[in-house]
Amino acid sequence: MNDRKQKLYPFLIIPVLVLVVFHKMAFTNLILARGDTFLYFYPYWQAASDALHTGRVPLWNSQLFMGAPLLANSQMGFFYPLNWPFWWFFAVPYAVSGSILLHLVIAGWGAYLAGRRTLGLSRMGGLVTAVLFALGGYITAQVEHINQLQGIAWLPWFWVVLPTLQAADSKQRWRAATAVALLFSLQLLAGHSQTTFITGVGVGVWLVASLLTYGQESRMWASRMLLPLLVGGLLAGLITAVQLLPTLELTRFSSRQGGLPVNEVLSFSLHPLLLGHSLLPAYGQSLFTEYVAWLPVSGLILAMIGGWRWRKRRELWPLLLLIGIAIFLALGVFNPANWVLARMPGFSFFRVPARWLVLYAFGMALLAGRGWDEMVAMWHQGSGAWKRPFRWGGLLLIILMLWRVISVPLAVYLPVGPEAPPVSPNLFTWLGWLVELLLCWFWLAYTGPVIWRQGGLLLAGSLALFLASRSQPFNNLTTPEAYFDLRPSITRLLAETRNSQPTDRLLSLSDIFFDPGDQAEINTIYQDQLSAAALYDYTIAIKQKEIIAPNLPLAYGLASVDGFDGGILPLSSYSQLTRLVLPAGHVTTDGRLREHLDAVPEARWLDLFNVRYLITDKVGDAWREGVFFDLQHPVTLTEPVRVGYIPEFAATEVRFLADGAPAWVEMDLADGRLLRGHPVSLGDGLFVVSLQVYPYAVQVKQMAFHPAEGTSVTVRGVSLVNQLDGTFYPLVLGAYRLIHSGDVKIYENLDVLPRAFLVGGWQWVADQAEALRRMQAAGFVPGETAVLLGQGEDKAIEDEVAEGRVTVLQYEPERVVLETHSEQPALLVLTDAFYPGWRAWVDGQETAVYPTDILFRGVFVPAGTHEVLFSYHPRSYQVGRWISLAGILLWLLISGIINNHK
Repeated sequence: MNDRKQKLYPFLIIPVLVLVVFHKMAFTNLILARGDTFLYFYPYWQAASDALHTGRVPLWNSQLFMGAPLLANSQMGFFYPLNWPFWWFFAVPYAVSGSILLHLVIAGWGAYLAGRRTLGLSRMGGLVTAVLFALGGYITAQVEHINQLQGIAWLPWFWVVLPTLQAADSKQRWRAATAVALLFSLQLLAGHSQTTFITGVGVGVWLVASLLTYGQESRMWASRMLLPLLVGGLLAGLITAVQLLPTLELTRFSSRQGGLPVNEVLSFSLHPLLLGHSLLPAYGQSLFTEYVAWLPVSGLILAMIGGWRWRKRRELWPLLLLIGIAIFLALGVFNPANWVLARMPGFSFFRVPARWLVLYAFGMALLAGRGWDEMVAMWHQGSGAWKRPFRWGGLLLIILMLWRVISVPLAVYLPVGPEAPPVSPNLFTWLGWLVELLLCWFWLAYTGPVIWRQGGLLLAGSLALFLASRSQPFNNLTTPEAYFDLRPSITRLLAETRNSQPTDRLLSLSDIFFDPGDQAEINTIYQDQLSAAALYDYTIAIKQKEIIAPNLPLAYGLASVDGFDGGILPLSSYSQLTRLVLPAGHVTTDGRLREHLDAVPEARWLDLFNVRYLITDKVGDAWREGVFFDLQHPVTLTEPVRVGYIPEFAATEVRFLADGAPAWVEMDLADGRLLRGHPVSLGDGLFVVSLQVYPYAVQVKQMAFHPAEGTSVTVRGVSLVNQLDGTFYPLVLGAYRLIHSGDVKIYENLDVLPRAFLVGGWQWVADQAEALRRMQAAGFVPGETAVLLGQGEDKAIEDEVAEGRVTVLQYEPERVVLETHSEQPALLVLTDAFYPGWRAWVDGQETAVYPTDILFRGVFVPAGTHEVLFSYHPRSYQVGRWISLAGILLWLLISGIINNHK
């Protein structure tokens, strides 16, 4: 009974330690509200949670990127079984927090068992391994990437299974094969394929190293392991086909199809100058999370003791090779071999070479566990054999410490990326290092009872780990209002679109270089409740909500032209189409258009993209002589330009900012006059046109700026001014109306095309490049003509089709029903993304769907009134779910046969 309790103790201690280190996340209502957690995973998990509660498989995302596959984006992890309870029972931020805590425990349990099974560690040695892996720097820095954490949590479990693959008993080997299938399935379904790839390479390195290490015996192991491993991998592919097939299909149409460019593959490499900061703990100093892989000083000393006799202990060779390979690959661009690997399949699909540090973190944790057992054995024997590895380990630590110091001046000659500039250790970091190093020496040299020595060293290491982890971002939890409260811009758009079917799209051009108008109130409420870092994260979060940053529309029921994804989205056709609005030479492979746009795009493309709402900030606007000018819509006059919307405002004059004077400003006034006013310069680009009614004021009904012949004048901003009472009203050039002005401004596009419309003219082209060239031509008018991909007969525009109309009868993500009416045969254009699996029926008869205007869907409809149905039935999902069902049944069958076999 006592032995059974002792076996259970580690499995109880690990969750307790996780709760201690993550006590804020476990025992408060505070949430993570920063980085990818807030901007990527919260929106996608909200979509998944909503779908689960309505009993729908979320195949299509109609809210981002003008339409894109949703299920096929594996990072959402819809079929990962451990996500469903959290989505069902918890709001999204708390679902993420719960999943983080659970998977840290799973990682700790796996590391404990891996140490016990692979290296034969004692219970305490396995517990040391578990704590250093699950609560060390690497994993705790990655908790913001929830799908990556989920995949990492299962990584050590492979090393629980590996020894069984070498067993003489075939029944055990086949049981291990089913375990391998289950583990790979869980990793794949979690949705971070890079972690699965790293795990596979790590397992392969370990097995190859083991085979080479044991000579003649290795051939016997190889014959035993090969077939069960292959069967396990095949079973995993079958079980996860419902996710894998849609994802593989998406890779064919991704902007990253065929792999990433080498420079992108090697982005976020671990810079050699950062090794000291990356591998050593810091106190009160943070590092870019992708580069964090520290262990406490005591853990590094234990790892040195554990690996000291590596020449005589062949079982350590695979472990040391695993650690070496991890550092070798993590250096990325600074390692010449990676320039070759970056062009190879597998390696070419992923960025961030620093993520190979997960194998370093796992390997070092195993070595430290081995070091603990070696050290305890030395204590019991009264041996001083620990002194040499301690001296060499201490020397290496001092070199790393000094390396971190000199990395600061060296960065002048070897520049480091802006995400992680080298920083000298602060006083607390120096004290932490030296105190822990001295405590290690003290307890190692102490001659008292062994239990005191163990307890003292464990306490020193645990305290160092806890204190060093305080600078990790997971401690900066903030108020739940960061996610749940709606900002004014979101509220306004929800009100504007509440009766829309479908919701018209928005495009946010704003950055977050502004102070929220309620910042003082926020500080008053939260400054005594939140730390400075948590309050900062809250402020950034509300600014991201104010500008409705990419992916947040998915969380709040809005639709956007933009999106953000670092995986296999957006579609390549989306990247091609957005060349129309990006500056020349720019292309986006992960969305985030606002980071490329420095001005409002050309109106015809906004009209085509169904952009009814534009969001900008006020940072670029100007006050001149007491009058505010909206400078978001500058217009270069090559023809008369009208002001699209003028409010009921009585004015005495019009003022505008321009780099020169237009010929005249034509205005229709409420008193019936048609006024042609000639601008008068007030100096420094400010002009005025009097309405000639002083001392009275009059309302302007219409206004147009006329260019002077042979000149090119850019009008930057216009305002109506009433000199009688000192008031003014900023106007917007072009067909836009300002509908919200707060921390950000929201404009309504008055000329926007509906989501679906009819055109009477079209032309066929062979590829997207030619389609882009045709659309860029000055004569291309969206809403009147279209460009189709394929072969067919071109058709000129006919006026009769202009009388056609399209009514939206039903709009759901995977189903759209329209009614069309026209006097002539026409092309129905639905400005949602074309993608395999979308089918169409006209009056119940299936018809072809053509890629239109590069990204969108087009269907030919005859004259008259017709009902058109678009429905999304991806074959990859339909086939994949049956293969997965067969794979699960086969897995259960093999497991049953193994368990019943005598």
